[in-house]
Amino acid sequence: MGHAMKIEHQEVPVFTNTRVHQAPVAPDGVPASVLVVDDNPAKQKAIVAVVSRLGVQVTTANSGRDALRLLLKQDFAVVLLDVKMPNIDGFETATLIHGRPRSAHTPVIFITAEADSDSERFLGYTMGAVDYIFSPIVPEVLCAKVRVFVDLWYMQRKLILQTDELRESKVLLQQLASHQEIIKEEERKRIAREIHDELGQNLLALRIDASMLHARTGSMHPKLNEKAEYALKQIDATIKSVRAIINDLRPPVLDLGLQAAIEWQLKEFQRRSNIPCQLQVQSEDFDRCLDEKRATALFRILQESLTNVTRHAKASAVRIEVSRDATRLYMNISDNGIGMQQNGTKRGNSFGLQGIKERVRMLDGELKLESDPGCGTTLKVSIPLDLLPTGPSESRV
Repeated sequence: MGHAMKIEHQEVPVFTNTRVHQAPVAPDGVPASVLVVDDNPAKQKAIVAVVSRLGVQVTTANSGRDALRLLLKQDFAVVLLDVKMPNIDGFETATLIHGRPRSAHTPVIFITAEADSDSERFLGYTMGAVDYIFSPIVPEVLCAKVRVFVDLWYMQRKLILQTDELRESKVLLQQLASHQEIIKEEERKRIAREIHDELGQNLLALRIDASMLHARTGSMHPKLNEKAEYALKQIDATIKSVRAIINDLRPPVLDLGLQAAIEWQLKEFQRRSNIPCQLQVQSEDFDRCLDEKRATALFRILQESLTNVTRHAKASAVRIEVSRDATRLYMNISDNGIGMQQNGTKRGNSFGLQGIKERVRMLDGELKLESDPGCGTTLKVSIPLDLLPTGPSESRV
């Protein structure tokens, strides 16, 4: 009995040269949790007193079974585990701890007075220990080893918080980009209508007056007639420029539906680039029930794609395929150009492609790129459709 008491006395931590170090600070204000597992109440109490200096939340267990139950309920920065315990010893407890998904990566420090040989230490490490603390325990050593894992825990928590902040910032930026895009399209629409209503009407009235002046002067005032003819040409050129500006801001043909807008855009693209375009439409009413937001976004995606073809693809032909099913609308844009580079971007900058990706994301759609060097590029866009019941009095926008 006296011999047993002597061993127990050796395992009680010895408080020598105790110094108080500054406790680590939790990034979110929630202290880390440390689990102390020991069946010796006096030893357990002493370990708790030392570890508590680090400002952590200390939880105790009197057996391996109790420790396993606690690990099912919460996570711990580190587990201080006595090796010699009845029923389930420290080695078996560590194996069970790391055999569970939730606690598989929880660090375990063995507390023992008997692992004096390399083989015994090796056994402990193979059972999942990350370190050993030998009795009698030196408080400074215990605090230093526990603090390493508390600091790692806090670092992990900080990374998680930063990741959450980055994720929230990304969501906010995406929402801001979507909001700005909506505002930009509305502003384009407003400016286009004001140009058409104000400047367009004034130019038309000016042309009528200039035309009348040109017709009445004739041979009676040749110089004035020449000036009137020159003014007519200038007015016609200005009207043409105004129409081009309006079309760039928001083509009025969009009010006739997406299909009409696509056909118009392809004709304009062929006229400017001399690249033949082929449009294949599954059904004539593929854009039924398509709201203005989706129609405008798909039209802008087509515009940006054709711009990329002109700038980077070096293609001699373009093919557009549009189809739909019960829930989604599909648009494929293919060219026979030089294709994408190995790093996944076309020659030159990739801001156009990023803009397309952002528009597709705004519509909760999907974007796929198929390309091989020298074999052209296919852009596949699919977006969900909000199908609304239509009646005989409703018309397509």
